[in-house]
Amino acid sequence: MKKDDIIQSGQDSLALIEQMIGRARAEEKDSGMGWIIWGWLLFIASLAHYIMIKTGMKQGNTVWMIFGVVAFLLAIYEMVFRKYFLKHPAKVKTYTNELVNRLGIAFFISLMIMVYGNYRTGINNSGVNFGYLLLLYGFWMFIHGSAFRYRLLIYGAVINWAGAGLVFYFGDKLGAESLLVHAFCVALGYLVPGHTARKMYSQSDSLTSGFQTNP
Repeated sequence: MKKDDIIQSGQDSLALIEQMIGRARAEEKDSGMGWIIWGWLLFIASLAHYIMIKTGMKQGNTVWMIFGVVAFLLAIYEMVFRKYFLKHPAKVKTYTNELVNRLGIAFFISLMIMVYGNYRTGINNSGVNFGYLLLLYGFWMFIHGSAFRYRLLIYGAVINWAGAGLVFYFGDKLGAESLLVHAFCVALGYLVPGHTARKMYSQSDSLTSGFQTNP
């Protein structure tokens, strides 16, 4: 083997290693889509429920029933249809992703049970229920933000915990305004980190794709 061939082979090996590292790093980053979708669903549901209360409509619980159905269908799409029926390029699996995915499933199940419980017990009767939801959001944001070392999500967790404390402190005195607290915390905890993460992920993905297509 010629010296030039050995050098070229070494360069190819280094390029392959860098490519694998780049894929692993991209896999470790949060795309932000989950936070965006869930954030907008929760934000719209909160505002819709608030408007219904203020306009005298008595079927505010229907908003959360619709939210539960949509969330369930999205979960089925993500966990079943997209995973087993849509073909995607193989991705590097990491322990962090596996752990976060399992925690995400636990969070989703807990959230659905809590939403159903609030619906059955009458979410209109007590805004305190939103305090428990904010506690759950904060817990998940803190875990996810810590796993991916994403500070905006950790800040979002603190905001949601503070919102929960506010709701618990004032109790039923807040009334329908607890929905505004919920919407505000969701906007800062879900949407801001989600859209920011999406932007960074897209930029990183474009750079990685450009590297991979270079000769």
